[in-house]
Amino acid sequence: MVEQLNTSLSDTLKAVSDVTRRSILTTLVQEGPTRVTELAGLYAMSLNSVSKHIKVLEKSGLVTRRTLGRVHLIEANLGPVDAVEEWFTQLKSIWDLRLESLDDLLTQKEKKMAELEMTTSRIIGAPPETVFNAWLDPKIMVKFMMPGPGMTVPSAQTDPVVGGRFSVVMRAGENDMPHGGEYKEIDPHSRIVFTWESPFSVDDSTVTLAMKPHSDGTDLTLRHIKFADEEQRDNHNGGWNAIMAKLDDVL
Repeated sequence: MVEQLNTSLSDTLKAVSDVTRRSILTTLVQEGPTRVTELAGLYAMSLNSVSKHIKVLEKSGLVTRRTLGRVHLIEANLGPVDAVEEWFTQLKSIWDLRLESLDDLLTQKEKKMAELEMTTSRIIGAPPETVFNAWLDPKIMVKFMMPGPGMTVPSAQTDPVVGGRFSVVMRAGENDMPHGGEYKEIDPHSRIVFTWESPFSVDDSTVTLAMKPHSDGTDLTLRHIKFADEEQRDNHNGGWNAIMAKLDDVL
């Protein structure tokens, strides 16, 4: 049965693959039963050429032939179109299921990324105001925004207002890695929140810096939320700890 259905479907699709046959079928649907000679006149084709097209349409079941004496009437039969419509409906159902599965997968991935975060703290030997200003001053940022050994920061720029942006270029050997983000909160001298955009970050990745007075200077806590995966989270954890250690040295 499946093989028979596939054969019928193939015949139907083959029959309507030709623009002339599609036009003939449309004419028959619009005009009703039509003589072969009239069809030949409508398409400025020889009777033999029209007959060949009709035979293909007949084989697929899209047209039927009625003989009244010496008159041959060709009539459209759209029954086989149902099989085509059913096939496309099945394809659409499969496609919809795949899209639904993809959406579920992306939703789960997005949820997982949102749940991934890291928090690290360090006592910085400088007062909170000094630590706070260091994160907003490009002249100081170029001295400590180095997440790995041997790295340098050739340039840094800041617009330290809520909605303003910053950019930091980290250089490892001959490779420059641009980083940047937008300031979301700036509360002197205790809190800075900014988005984090890098070659390895994901959308809405956000860093929060919290500074509290400490007997030895400042208790600095850094919280970074949303990572592509655990490896990226762990890499950033190491990088931020290196940056905070460098900041302590600089200050």
